[in-house]
Amino acid sequence: MTNPKSRNYIIDMKTGFYNRRFFKIRLREEQRRTERSGSPFSLLTLNISNLADLIEKRPELKIHQMKKVITNIVRENTRDIDIKNWHDDTTLKILMPQTPKSGAHSLAEKLREKINDALRTFFGLKRVFDLKKDMIITSYPEVMKNSGEPSESKPSVTKKPMASSPVRWANKRVTRSNKKITGHKM
Repeated sequence: MTNPKSRNYIIDMKTGFYNRRFFKIRLREEQRRTERSGSPFSLLTLNISNLADLIEKRPELKIHQMKKVITNIVRENTRDIDIKNWHDDTTLKILMPQTPKSGAHSLAEKLREKINDALRTFFGLKRVFDLKKDMIITSYPEVMKNSGEPSESKPSVTKKPMASSPVRWANKRVTRSNKKITGHKM
């Protein structure tokens, strides 16, 4: 059983989705798994900034209401193992383990239809909003093969030369020097 306090560290309490920090950790884990085993996963990114701009022009509509509707649709139409995250106010990301690109496309199409239906029903938007152009699907290991590296670059670490390390002999601390010792005159 999960400790309720530890759950608060990985869940965004407003949306019930995972927080940004946990999402990044899981994304790195999936990238490593793909590097090791070659198993696929996909990342679906939905940017609703154009939709948010449209809603701002209509004062009776509220962006937080729209996000709540979209959050519920995503929750109802994704698996429990999918990692969902509102990356910022207008960007939703869904990490789908064990899902090739074709599966991600199916989910994207399903979400597009359901979200457009909800926008018509709850917000009275008559025209269908084109979410397809605002959805980006990234599938792994395809991305890794094409670029040679995972899409999220890791900071490069350069090793510094080590200073001479201390050596202990019989409780005495003696340091090695890097200088060459020449003959000693007596």
